[in-house]
Amino acid sequence: MNRFQMLGRAGALTALTLSLAACVPPRTPDAAERAWPDEVIYFAMTDRFANGNPANDNGPNRNAGDRTDRTNPLAWHGGDFAGLKAKIEEGYFKRMGFTAIWVSPVVLQVPAINTGSGPNQGKPFAGYHGYWAEEFKKVDPHFGTLEEYKALIDTAHRNGLKIIQDIVVNHAGYDAALTKTNPEWFNTAADCAASSNKTTDCDLAGLPDFKQALPAVTAYLNDFVRYWRDTTGIDGLRIDTMKHVPDAYWKQFFAAGGAGDPAKVWSVGEVFDGNPAYLARFMDELGSPSVFDFALYFAMKDHLTGAGGNLDRVADVFAQDGAYRDPTRLTTFVDNHDVRRFVSEVTERGGSAAQAAERLDLALSTMYFSRGTPSVWQGTEYAQAGKGDPYDYPLGQGNREDMDFAKLAGSTLDERLGALASARATYRALTRGAQQELWRPNGGAPVLAYRRVLSGVTGQSGQPVVFVVNGGDTPVDLSSLSGGGIPLLGTFAGTALTEVTGRTHSLSVSGGKLVGSVPARSVLAVTAPAGAGGSGTVNPSLPEVVALSVNAGDSAAQLSWTPSTDPKVSGYRLYVKQGAGAERLVNFAPIARDQGTFLVRGLTNDAGTTFRLVTVDASGAESRGSSVTATPSSKNTVKVTFTVDARSQGNGPIELRRFDTGQQLEVPMTQTGRGLWKTEVELPLFREIKFKFGNDGPGARNSGYEGPGQGDRVYVAGTNGNAYSGTYDFTEKPVPAATIEGRVTGAGQPLGGALVEATTADPSLNYALSFNDGTYSLFAPAGAHTLKASAGGYQDATRTATAPQTGADLNLSRDTRTKYTIDGNLSDWTAPKVTVQSPGVGVFGADNNWLSLRADSDAQYLYLAYTYRVSGNSAVLYLDTGAGGAAQADSFEAWRRAATFSGGVNGVDAFVARYENQRAELRRVASATSTPEVNAADYFQAASGTLPEQTVELAIPWTALGLSGAPAGGVKVMGGIFGGDGYGAGDIIPDAGSTPPGANTIGTDGEQRRATFTAPVTVP
Repeated sequence: MNRFQMLGRAGALTALTLSLAACVPPRTPDAAERAWPDEVIYFAMTDRFANGNPANDNGPNRNAGDRTDRTNPLAWHGGDFAGLKAKIEEGYFKRMGFTAIWVSPVVLQVPAINTGSGPNQGKPFAGYHGYWAEEFKKVDPHFGTLEEYKALIDTAHRNGLKIIQDIVVNHAGYDAALTKTNPEWFNTAADCAASSNKTTDCDLAGLPDFKQALPAVTAYLNDFVRYWRDTTGIDGLRIDTMKHVPDAYWKQFFAAGGAGDPAKVWSVGEVFDGNPAYLARFMDELGSPSVFDFALYFAMKDHLTGAGGNLDRVADVFAQDGAYRDPTRLTTFVDNHDVRRFVSEVTERGGSAAQAAERLDLALSTMYFSRGTPSVWQGTEYAQAGKGDPYDYPLGQGNREDMDFAKLAGSTLDERLGALASARATYRALTRGAQQELWRPNGGAPVLAYRRVLSGVTGQSGQPVVFVVNGGDTPVDLSSLSGGGIPLLGTFAGTALTEVTGRTHSLSVSGGKLVGSVPARSVLAVTAPAGAGGSGTVNPSLPEVVALSVNAGDSAAQLSWTPSTDPKVSGYRLYVKQGAGAERLVNFAPIARDQGTFLVRGLTNDAGTTFRLVTVDASGAESRGSSVTATPSSKNTVKVTFTVDARSQGNGPIELRRFDTGQQLEVPMTQTGRGLWKTEVELPLFREIKFKFGNDGPGARNSGYEGPGQGDRVYVAGTNGNAYSGTYDFTEKPVPAATIEGRVTGAGQPLGGALVEATTADPSLNYALSFNDGTYSLFAPAGAHTLKASAGGYQDATRTATAPQTGADLNLSRDTRTKYTIDGNLSDWTAPKVTVQSPGVGVFGADNNWLSLRADSDAQYLYLAYTYRVSGNSAVLYLDTGAGGAAQADSFEAWRRAATFSGGVNGVDAFVARYENQRAELRRVASATSTPEVNAADYFQAASGTLPEQTVELAIPWTALGLSGAPAGGVKVMGGIFGGDGYGAGDIIPDAGSTPPGANTIGTDGEQRRATFTAPVTVP
C-alpha cells in the first residue's frame, strides 16, 4: 500500500598535452556551466553495471583469472564502457535526474590473485573494481578501448552529463610491474615500522604503497592524472584512499597548474573518517574541491536505519558544519561499494524488506534536501541489498552485485530519485541555501526539521524549503510536540504549502508553527513564498544574559550562563567569529529559555574565537548580545572512566574499540570484579567518541564485537561527570532486567569458555560465555526460557529456566567419537596415517629439537600428536587445508615468525603454537595478518612431560578449522621449534634428516634462521 501519492560532471610534454586537449570532445553548454553543488552523481562500477560488448569479456586473457565468471563474486563479470554508453543513450540516468556519472577506475589491472580465505577461498580474485593498477596510462581491455572510453565521455557530454573518473595515487596493484622496475618507489615493512605516520607510510591490505615524497613518484603520479584529464575530457576525479597519501602531495596536486588544479578538473576525495574537523582539512587546508561526507554517512547509517536511532546524532553532524569554510562543497552519500548497503543495515536491525526500502527513501530524501552534492551507488534505484565486501560473502550477498535492471519494475525508488533531483533543480535553496535547524528530538519524538533559505533569488526558485524527518515507525502529529508544532520563525509568508516532490501531505501553518502529520519512516519538504523571519533584528529592550563563561575543548566549546527569567525572553542564539573570519550564526532555532549551557562544535582549533550570545523574543528579534573569547585546542583534554558490565562474556578479555579516529584503536580494560571491566582514557575535551566494547577472547561471538545489528556507542568527552558505563552487547537495545546464572560442567569438571544461549529469546543477545570456573551470567527477558549449552568436544545440553534464576546448571557429556583418547599418552597411536621421526639435533641444540610427528583423520576430526624438546622457545605446527592461505608467517598478528610456504604448500590456513609447556593455541589464518584464536572449548588438547621434554596431543573438529569435513586433498602438515617474534627455527619437521625426509630448509643466522617449507607431509 502506498503511503504517498504523486500530484500531478614544459616543452614537448606541453605540446603533447595541447595536442591531446584539442581532441577532447566538447561539453554541452548546460553541463559545462553547472556548478558542482548543482550536480547529482550516480556511481557505476563499470564491471558490474552493464555488458554492452561480450567480445571484451575476457580482457587481455592472460590466464583463467581474466575470464568472465559471473558465478564468482570476485571475478570479472563483463560490464564495460559500451554498456554504460548504451544506458546513457536510452536516457537511463537523466530519467532519474542524475547529471554526472562517477565511473570506477579504468586502468589496466594486475592479473587475478588467489582468494586466501572466506567463502570464496581458492577462487580467482580479480581487479574487476579497478583499484589494483598494473599500467596507469592504459585502459583495461575488460572495459573496452581508449576510443570507446572517449566515445562514452562524448556521449555523456552530448546528453548533458559529466563524467568523474576514479583514480588511485596511494598504491599499485599486487605484484605490479612497477614494484620490480622501481622497487625504491614503494614503502617497505621496515619503512612502515619506523614511521611515525602509519596512515600514510604503511600498506593497505598488502598493496604496494607509493612513496609520494620521492620526486620521481610525485612526477609519475601527476603525469598519469594529467594524461587522463587532458586526453579524455573527463570533468572530475574521485580520489581513492586520500588520507593515506601525505599532505605535501595534495598541496602540490591541487595548486594552480597542478594535476588536480580545481580550475581544470573538479575532485572529490575519499577520506574514510567521521570527524568533520578532520574532513575539513582536506578541503580547506590541502585544497580538495570536495570530500565525501563520512560524518553524515555514519550518522545516517546508525540512526536512520531503525526506530531506535537517535536523530539528535544526525543533527549533531549538521551542527558541526562550521568546521568547513563551505559545507555545500561536501559530497554526500548513504552507502557505497566499501560498506554494507543501507538496505542491509536496516534488515540487520530487524526491519522488513518493505521497511528497508522506506528507510532508504528516508535517507535519500534527507540527503537530497541537505547541503552538499548527493551521490548514489548503483542499485539504489531498486533497493539493492548487500551485506559487505564480496570477499566475505558468497554470490548474491555482497555489496557489489551485478545490476539487475528487471528489478526496476517492482520499485518506485527510481521515480523518487527523479522527483528529488527535480526539487533540487527547481528550488535553489536546496543547493545553495543556508541550512538552519528548526527542531530536533532532544530525547522526544523522532522528528528533525530544517529550513533551507536563500537571499537574492526571486520567484519560485528562491523560495525557502522546510523539510521534516520522521525516523520512527509510527506517524507523528506535529501538534503533539511540545509547544504545539515546529516554530517556523517567520520562514513562510503564507499558510498554503506545496510539497516540493509532489507528495500529498497534511502540513500547514498555524500560529506560526508547522502542524500536520508526517508518516512513519518518511520525509516531507514544503515550500511557500518567503516570510520576514530571520536573524539580526535588534530589540533594544531585551535583557542580556549574565554570568556568561566558556570552556574550550577540541574543535568545540561549552558556554554557560544563568538562564533568564524575563518574560520577554523566549530563548537564545549564538554567533561565532573565528580569527579574521566573518561572524556566523550557530543556531537559528533559539535555545530553550530555561537552558543554561550549550556545546558548540565544528570549531577550528588554535584560532582565537569570539562567542556572542543574544537573547531572543517571541518574534525572533535579538538583543545586542554578550561576548566571551576562548581558543579551541586538541591539547585541552580530560580523563574519562569507561566501565562495562560484561558478565555475559566470561573470561574476556574486554577492550574498548574506538572508531572515531579513522582507524580502530583498541584500549585494554582491567577486570575490577567478576565480569566488570574498567579503563581510564585521556581524551580531547568535547571530542565525540564513537566506540564499542569488544571481547578479545577466542570464543567471542560476532568476531569479538558487541551489539550485532546495533549502532556504535557515542560519548562526548567531558560530559556526564567524565564517565561512561554500559552493558556489553546492548548498545541501543534495552538491557534485560533479569539474569539467569548457573554453572557449566564437562564430564563433571568446570568448563570455561562454554556457550549458553537462550534459544527461545534472541541468541545473538541473550547468551553467555562461561568463566574459568564454569559459572555464567546470561541477560534475558523475564520469564521462561530454554537454555542450550555447547562446547567443542562435548555433546550439547539443554534445560529450562525462568528469569531471574540462579542455579541453572548444565552438565555436558564428553563426545566419545574421537579415534584416540586425548590425554597426552600416545600409547594408543598404533597405526596413524602419518608418522615422522626426526631425532637429529637442530641448530638451537639438543634441548630445542622436534622429535616426532604423528597425524590421522576421520570424518569428524584431524588428530595430531608430537614430541619435542624445548627450552625458552616455541613449537609451531602449520596446517595447509586447501587452496589459498598465507605465503608467509612474517606479518601474523600473533606468533609472527620468519617462515615461508611455497612449492608443495598452498599456504597456511591454521596453526598450533605453544611456548615451552604453556597451553597450546589453535589459530586460523584469516589473512596475511589476521590469525584469530579458536575457542579452546571447540577442540580437545592434552600435554604431558617435564621440560624440556614435551608431548602434545590434539583432536580438532573440522568445523573448528572452518571446514564442513575432511578436505578432499587432505591436510598438509609441517612445523618447527621457533625463536621469538620475527625469528626463524632451530629445527623443523620434516627435514632432510627425518624419516620420511622433506626438502624443507633453515636459513643462515644472517637470514634470521628463516624456515622455508616446500615439502610437507600430507594427512589423507
